[in-house]
Amino acid sequence: MKKGLLVAIALGVSVLMFSSVALAEITTSGSVQWKIYGSDENTTVSTGGWTGKVASPLFKYGDVRMHYDVLLTSGAWEAAFKPRIRLDKSPELVEDDGSYLKVHFDSSSLTLQPRLDYGIFDVYSYGPAGSIDGAANIPKEAGVKLDVPFKPLDMDLNVVANSTAVYKNTGATWGWGEQETKWNYGAGLSFTTHPMTLAVQAVTTDVADATWYGTSYGAKLEVDLAPVTVNAQFVSWSPEGTGLSDGSGVYGKVGYALDEGLGDLAVEYKGCDSEFNHTTEDYSKLAGTYTYPLAEAVNMSLTVASVDKGEGDGDFTEYEVKFAASF
Repeated sequence: MKKGLLVAIALGVSVLMFSSVALAEITTSGSVQWKIYGSDENTTVSTGGWTGKVASPLFKYGDVRMHYDVLLTSGAWEAAFKPRIRLDKSPELVEDDGSYLKVHFDSSSLTLQPRLDYGIFDVYSYGPAGSIDGAANIPKEAGVKLDVPFKPLDMDLNVVANSTAVYKNTGATWGWGEQETKWNYGAGLSFTTHPMTLAVQAVTTDVADATWYGTSYGAKLEVDLAPVTVNAQFVSWSPEGTGLSDGSGVYGKVGYALDEGLGDLAVEYKGCDSEFNHTTEDYSKLAGTYTYPLAEAVNMSLTVASVDKGEGDGDFTEYEVKFAASF
């Protein structure tokens, strides 16, 4: 009798589960990228007592990026799975890029992320300030994000929070001995009025000695004057680490859409001072890109850039031809 009851309960639960899945909507999308890369950078390495210059290969082993997104929606709930597959010689790996679980309320939404990354826009650093993912931010940890739109004002507010275990003897995410929990916070506010969007953002963390963390404030201006688009950003960074000075960085991009079928042109600049870059000199990168549609959802882009990493060895030129297919 009990066994029959358990079977009936199991069948009932299974029916409910499958009916729920049937009511859910599943959407998939993604992209695959393959590129040819070259550079005249003089990179010196020392191996086995011998020192020499490393050449830049045109075709790197693997060097393929695959982005695959799965989005599931059911009523007020939304879930996304976003693996990023990198097929390089070293390493070949799969990493998460923003998978989340979200619930929508009448006037807001709450997002739970296993790897919440809240950075300051697109400002970039070559040195340790950018050694994690390009700019100062809060550490990637599981956390929550609250979005509150103000529709009559075309404004949107988001607040994020997560926590990080740090070692007491260093105040950073590395060390030994006892640990303590530190909180990390971020907040952003954006306002849109055609053709302009203005956004401000701030992040702060008590992680003291990890040099790429601290407190950052930034502002972004986007203007859409089709066929011309403009994106300008500025960030001020105050690191927590002892002996580090405040720094700042800028980002700018101007895009131009050519006549239908002829593609797009873009000029992009990234720069930051030596304090933000945490190297001997300032970092800068000026790049021009032409993107041409080869077929529906298939693009080819050519980028030529002048880069100075801020290591005192001057600038160099790099170029990249990239093929990207989206689905």
